[in-house]
Amino acid sequence: MKFSVKTEYGLRALIELASQATRKPICAREIASRQDIPERFLEQQITSLRKAGLVNSQRGAGGGCSLARAPEAITVLEVIEALDGPVMNMDCISQSGSDCRQSTQCVIQELWLESQVQLRGYLGSVTIGDLASRQHEKADRGLTYTI
Repeated sequence: MKFSVKTEYGLRALIELASQATRKPICAREIASRQDIPERFLEQQITSLRKAGLVNSQRGAGGGCSLARAPEAITVLEVIEALDGPVMNMDCISQSGSDCRQSTQCVIQELWLESQVQLRGYLGSVTIGDLASRQHEKADRGLTYTI
């Protein structure tokens, strides 16, 4: 499974926000510069994250973006689903049903479902706070940050 650049940039932006000791709003331009993300593209991701209730944004002097909740209360799964939609949304296991004639006896469908449950469980257990802590540890050891 491959996650989009939208998700990568969104996670990097949220980690940047979580890493700020003051927790005051940071403008998108500053986040984009620090994380080497195209500013216009980042603004689109911030809009999606705001609509999902993960970030707050303020216009004007002293404005910018901030986390809507504590970093420990925002999961990676929430971020992915805010930016890319449901994780591993296979047609044959979607809630709306499928046209598969073998769905009642398909072991592949069971495989997809089991893997989706495992992946969602893991991504739902990792928070932005966890990633910010890992980032801080890497910085302390002089390691570069990559997702």
